[in-house]
Amino acid sequence: MFRITDNKGFQIKLENGYMVSVQFGPGNYGSNYSLGFEEMGRPMIAASAETALIDPEGNFVAYKGDDVQGHQTANDVLELLNYASKL
Repeated sequence: MFRITDNKGFQIKLENGYMVSVQFGPGNYGSNYSLGFEEMGRPMIAASAETALIDPEGNFVAYKGDDVQGHQTANDVLELLNYASKL
C-alpha cells in the first residue's frame, strides 16, 4: 500500500505489515526542515528526508539507534526498505 502524507511525504506498507515513512517537508528532519509551511502547496523536492519504521501494530521500531532517522539520502531510504522487507 502507498499513501501520501500531508503533501510532504509518503508511506509504504509492505506485505509483512511493516510500514516505512519518508517525510521531507517543512519541520521534518531533512533538507527542507526550515521551509515555511506555505511551501506545502508546491511540489516538494529534497536532498534528504526523515524516515521511520513502523511495526504492524503501529509502533515505531528503532533503526540506526532511534525511532526517527533524520537527513537520510535516497540510498538510505532504499536500505531501510530492504531491511523492513526482511522483518
